[in-house]
Amino acid sequence: MSKQNPKEEFEAQINDCVQSFFKNLTQESFPIRIFTHYDTDGLCSGAILSSALFRQKIPYHVKILKQLDKVGIEKISSNSEKTQSFIIFSDFGSGQCHEIEKHIQNGQYVILDHHLPQQIENKDMREEIKKLKERSLPYHINPYFAGIEGSIEISSAGICYLFAKNMNSLNSDLSPLAIIGAVGDLQNQGPNGSFIGLNSDILSESIAQKKLEIKTDLNFSSIKPLNEAIAYSSDIHLPGLSQRVDVSLNFLKKTGVLIEKPDGELKALNDFNWEEKKKLSSAIIKYAIDSCGLDPTEITGKLIVNKYIFEHETRYPELLEASEFSNILNSCGKTGNASIGIAIAMGDRNKSMVEAQEILRNYKDKLKKSVDWIFDKHKMHKLEFIQYFYGEDEIPEEIVGTVCSSLLNSQLIDKTKPIFGYADKKGENFYKVSGRTTLDLVNSGVNLAEVIKIALKLTSLDSLGGGHPPAAGAKIKKDVILEFLFKCNKIVKKQLSWKR
Repeated sequence: MSKQNPKEEFEAQINDCVQSFFKNLTQESFPIRIFTHYDTDGLCSGAILSSALFRQKIPYHVKILKQLDKVGIEKISSNSEKTQSFIIFSDFGSGQCHEIEKHIQNGQYVILDHHLPQQIENKDMREEIKKLKERSLPYHINPYFAGIEGSIEISSAGICYLFAKNMNSLNSDLSPLAIIGAVGDLQNQGPNGSFIGLNSDILSESIAQKKLEIKTDLNFSSIKPLNEAIAYSSDIHLPGLSQRVDVSLNFLKKTGVLIEKPDGELKALNDFNWEEKKKLSSAIIKYAIDSCGLDPTEITGKLIVNKYIFEHETRYPELLEASEFSNILNSCGKTGNASIGIAIAMGDRNKSMVEAQEILRNYKDKLKKSVDWIFDKHKMHKLEFIQYFYGEDEIPEEIVGTVCSSLLNSQLIDKTKPIFGYADKKGENFYKVSGRTTLDLVNSGVNLAEVIKIALKLTSLDSLGGGHPPAAGAKIKKDVILEFLFKCNKIVKKQLSWKR
């Protein structure tokens, strides 16, 4: 008998999980309790599962969490013992699997997650992953159990989509949410913003269903005024234009392309036709080569990308394109408005959408003020191999990771060192710590999920933490934060030296 390829193995694991799920349901299992993360991928996961259960006429309740820690698991366990409700964890659970296993009876929960499991520091720990897989299936689904890279080949929304589709083939219409979740987790890192692995397969399904289409476009926000989109782009860095709205406006005026609408408002990318976009792209490439000395192949590869378009979303520009849709959901989740994000993901285009537009505006304003505060007040501290900041009273725990990402995408930061940010956890003697790094550093050997897990051990912290190579986090006691960060610095040093 021929060995299954990773995709076939993974789909077989999901099939077994769905069968086990239905087998273990009793009248006491209801309502199903869904616990999911508060970022885009988590909200898309929650929306997919909610839609699938609703269609099966299975009662459910969704709760969105900032993180899943030991205290939280004990509370969930205590409540489940009282109610006997079946539990689904999505977009977390793998990193806490031993704690869940300890407190909640097998057959009474399912984990649908794409992060490295607890005590697994990197994907090369194959023997440990195999042992965990053998005792965790069918109630714990994780791509690493099938040799699939969870940080780039499939998100939790993609796993929940496969779970829902296996539950009922009619759920195949939920594929766009899997793509939005993957975009939210920055998994479209192939050439020109493409997908690989199972994400690519889900994308093909969505295109075949005419749920979305791919359009080649300039890699700027589709809905901001173009000068702002250029100045604040997180992907295209043009010295002299980046972070400078007025200079970017003058640059656009010199291209010969009409940049104003008849009413005098500045055009967004969506307002230009393809001929105008070709002129703009030529001007940007010329500027990048002549004024910045950038490699033409490199700038072209970053400038021209695939965009994932939902043509039926004509009413709200913020939902027309996957990355903009992701921004809406992420802003809802990170500001305590996750229920609004779930409602939008499940199809609400009325009151929830109006509220979300205001939430997004305020969220972007808060991020900009946070980044400006770090630079203006010189809050960034540097060690030999990492850099870090403390959010003080300015940056709440909900956005510290996003602030790290925003800093990493700015022109004013040292991109040769991972960034760690920490912020106070309300009412606790802990900090929320988030780490972010570039794909170039990941390719050079940096793995922040491994850094966090090893640093926790070395600091003797009984805390859960992890994530993916470019993005990870943990909950750290306040009195050992500097010791923890210095340990992270040493581990990054080792990772880079091992690669070299």
